[in-house]
Amino acid sequence: MRIGELSRKSGMAASAIRFYEEQGLLPPPSRAANGYRHYGGEVVQQLQRIQLAKNLGFSLETIRGFFSDTGECSKEKTLAQTVLRLREIEQLQATLATQYRDLLALRALLEDGDAAGVRTLC
Repeated sequence: MRIGELSRKSGMAASAIRFYEEQGLLPPPSRAANGYRHYGGEVVQQLQRIQLAKNLGFSLETIRGFFSDTGECSKEKTLAQTVLRLREIEQLQATLATQYRDLLALRALLEDGDAAGVRTLC
């Protein structure tokens, strides 16, 4: 299939498909005599996997490491990166929870108008 059809089937812009190809996330497509890219049907699934991984917060470099040169996904590499990503999210959640509590306390101080002697933003 040509890139326009792949774009329609995957829901991704042709420019995004070309970008993923340039970044090594997709296998190089074959080329017709006129130079048009020709993609196999498996590329739709590959694009869906890339989009899912992006939605889960994985970097393009990490996503690239999930797949072999043939496009096969390594379960071991993916599991290892998933564990790392879960740790990152846990740390982020802890940081956000602390910020949330601190912001609630700041708001309470500011709303009460009793912030005298207490270090606040205002």
